Amino acid sequence: MNATFLKPVNRRKWILLLFLSGWFLGNSQTKLRVEPGLLIKTQSENLGLLFSVEPHLEISTRSVIGLRFGIAVNSQEFETISGTRFFIDEENDNAVISFVPTFDYYLNYAPTRPYLGLGVGYYVLSTVDVSQGIETILDGSIKNQLGLLLRGGVALRNTRISLEYNLIPTADIQIDNGEVVGTVKNTYLGLSFGFTIIGRKSSI
Repeated sequence: MNATFLKPVNRRKWILLLFLSGWFLGNSQTKLRVEPGLLIKTQSENLGLLFSVEPHLEISTRSVIGLRFGIAVNSQEFETISGTRFFIDEENDNAVISFVPTFDYYLNYAPTRPYLGLGVGYYVLSTVDVSQGIETILDGSIKNQLGLLLRGGVALRNTRISLEYNLIPTADIQIDNGEVVGTVKNTYLGLSFGFTIIGRKSSI
């Protein structure tokens, strides 16, 4: 995997993330869920994977808030600007890391529980190799983005199956001199399987 993250994340965003993480992890009622998964549609020839860790907390019998830390591998779709002399490497792995506060609403309080959820968060986008000729390799930087998470599925006690849609704006790919050499579509759709590993006593 050749995905790298060279762009600094705004200090205020890190402070907010650390505060939210500490609040969730410091609460004795917090549960922890891990969710591996697969991308449903990707333009990459490599395998598209999802993985997330999400501490979450019940605020009512049907409502849950959480903080999802996720990664999507090979979810991006690159396009070189027509007529440019540069080439974008689409063969190596790419990745999107996300930090998303979430809200889930469960439609009933039975052993099998359908749910709908959403979140708005920060998506960190990996750099990409840009070539000019055979030997010249440049770093193509991509600005991090705010994105929207929409998801839904079915929970069965401590396990749940979810379909998630991450709507992230299309971004420019820039090289060191500021020239835009292409664009990248970052939105992705995935299927994930969640398992509660801490706080398994409740049915959520």
